[in-house]
Amino acid sequence: MDGQRGIARRMVIGLPENGLEPAWERDFSMYPPAGVILFRRDFEDATALRRLSARLRELARPRRLFIAMDEEGGFVSQLAGHFTVPPNAALLARGAEPDDIMWVSRVTAERLRALGVDWTFAPVADVHSEPQNPVIGPRAFGTTPGAVSAALGEALTGFAAGGVAACLKHFPGHGDTETDSHLALPVCRADRETLERREILPFREHPAADAVMSAHVVYPALDPERPATFSRRVLDDLLRGELRFEGVCITDALEMKGASGERSLGEAGAQALDAGCDLLLYAHHSEEVRRARLELAKQLVDGTIDHARFDAARPRLAALDSRHPEPGAAELARPLESLTPPGWEERLERIIERGLRVTEGEKVAPTSGEVEVSEPSWPFGRSIREELATLGISARAAALEGAGAAATEASRASFRVEAIATRVPLAPSAIETLERRCRETPTVLIALQSDAFLESVKYAALRVSASDATPLTRRAVARRLAAFLGASSRA
Repeated sequence: MDGQRGIARRMVIGLPENGLEPAWERDFSMYPPAGVILFRRDFEDATALRRLSARLRELARPRRLFIAMDEEGGFVSQLAGHFTVPPNAALLARGAEPDDIMWVSRVTAERLRALGVDWTFAPVADVHSEPQNPVIGPRAFGTTPGAVSAALGEALTGFAAGGVAACLKHFPGHGDTETDSHLALPVCRADRETLERREILPFREHPAADAVMSAHVVYPALDPERPATFSRRVLDDLLRGELRFEGVCITDALEMKGASGERSLGEAGAQALDAGCDLLLYAHHSEEVRRARLELAKQLVDGTIDHARFDAARPRLAALDSRHPEPGAAELARPLESLTPPGWEERLERIIERGLRVTEGEKVAPTSGEVEVSEPSWPFGRSIREELATLGISARAAALEGAGAAATEASRASFRVEAIATRVPLAPSAIETLERRCRETPTVLIALQSDAFLESVKYAALRVSASDATPLTRRAVARRLAAFLGASSRA
């Protein structure tokens, strides 16, 4: 057995920071992985993405290569800035009418395939059960398992219709945590009955999904000693045994602190394979990833890695391959402008408008003076302030921008807009400062990601939960603001 080739076929890897250099290409061709995960950092535009995906498949021949992306929409989108993408799952679900989520997912899948991508690490199956969650939040379709499961059904149907493999994440549920698994190891302390009723239900109701991604989270009610990614109790007993899941199980990125911790990448990979993961995800290519491949190859050859468990993945991977053939020449030749169907933006805007949650506070004095807008800087698309200008409302930017500005200098404007785009819960001191500023100046508070802080600020003139910050959402928020400011000025 060629151990390195065998292990490579159990890996999904990211690309090197400096692009496809000759030495890396030679190694890639000699030991082609099962797949590659691409990020926005890896390509300049859609044409470059097509060239990149074609080159990677050429290097992997005759092996089949899956090309994957985290393409959830909203702020977890690699296509944002190149195309108009749908909003975060929370806003999408709140504003969706029947078949909207399926339509969005199908269009996204067709777009991905035309660019050479045939696997999306979406949809998120987590239930947003902890308002202070810093990593899931608006990425989830809702706060109840029934709502999440229903949305998942539409999303999976849409992805399948568009020909892209999907992946439910993060098994058995990452919504009830207060720690970001990218930075540390979270613990979900829900009891078994709660986990069954809430976190696990969306996964249980979709056993035919192509794949699941394991969570780097400890669940004491399931296994008090190991994160799910390294737990046979979670992956063998629960996922394969109780849930009868027959699709592929891939780890979340093993560089994340919730997985690596004190482990090397090789040790993390060995423990994940032993627990029952079929594929190991390394999102950043480095020399350590190559060393992990060597280390795991030695363990495979000497029998430290159980061959029977290792080989059990073969039929699951073969089934994924057969269900989702790689994109064909006709798909890859589609004009880029055809990847945005007629009415795409208009329908998304209607969904967004319906999904905004707006709560008015106490009546405010007429707004005849200057409006000040505090918001983050945006990498693409018009700012809220610029959108207001298109609607005839002159506004100036705050002296300081972003979530930090919401907790600093006092405003001299007659009306203030605070647009806060953070997944991390605001500190009590920041909330206190927001409260003070709302008392000093009539203020609209806009939550563009996490909205947990809105209910803590009692004196806002208007609270807007958008749970999304894509350009179309900023436009819809500006329209709502313009209507409110106009009504205030006429009061």
